[in-house]
Amino acid sequence: MNSSANLHVMFKAAEKAAFSLVRDFGELEKLQVSRKGFKNFVTSADKNSESKIIYELSKARAGFSFICEESGSIPGEKKDSIWIVDPIDGTNNFMRGIPYFAINIALMENDEFVSGLTLDPMRRDCFKAEIGNGAFLGNRNRIRVSGREDIEESVIVTRTSGAIDLKIVELGAILRKTGSLALDLAYLSAGKYDAVIAEDVMIWDIASGVVLVKESGGFIRYNKKENGKYDVIATSSLKLLESINRILKT
Repeated sequence: MNSSANLHVMFKAAEKAAFSLVRDFGELEKLQVSRKGFKNFVTSADKNSESKIIYELSKARAGFSFICEESGSIPGEKKDSIWIVDPIDGTNNFMRGIPYFAINIALMENDEFVSGLTLDPMRRDCFKAEIGNGAFLGNRNRIRVSGREDIEESVIVTRTSGAIDLKIVELGAILRKTGSLALDLAYLSAGKYDAVIAEDVMIWDIASGVVLVKESGGFIRYNKKENGKYDVIATSSLKLLESINRILKT
């Protein structure tokens, strides 16, 4: 894949933040502090990651606006070009020393997600996609969804209520709960999972994943609710999406 200029900028910003996160992750095991001090350390890592990303993106694309998990909305001169940033998707995993978390960056132009990048700092896996150009792991490995259609053969990741989980298990699916929606959507786009269902999530949790899933041949529906949060269903096939939709409506 010949990365576009925007994806290149996104990768460089994520790479800078990843270096610090890997170092901080290694420090977690050495910390002998109070629970409050431990939480403050993690919060500091989160904010430090975000500040590095904002700095690098602003340097490369002056005037773009931001929507960030930690800093909120940062208006720029170009109000229709918006970076969406989650500096640690999977903060609870990070805090407990579980190496399943990611840096999430997306670009939204004129209210449409056009580019997305999800970087796993611990495995050095970089999932990236751009509308019309496909989805890739790294620079050359094009990724595709599994295409699986039947629930009973599927691995489904949820961030939902127990009632929904029970319905899915009763139909024979393998259920997973992981703690990082960004990586879940990236793994779906690479054919590792077959469906992802999430309720009450934020825009920075899904922005990159929307592009990844679409460009890897998957299907994704996301609905913004009155509280500003989103419900999301992403699947490897249209048949599976419709089956899950029926389950959620019963």
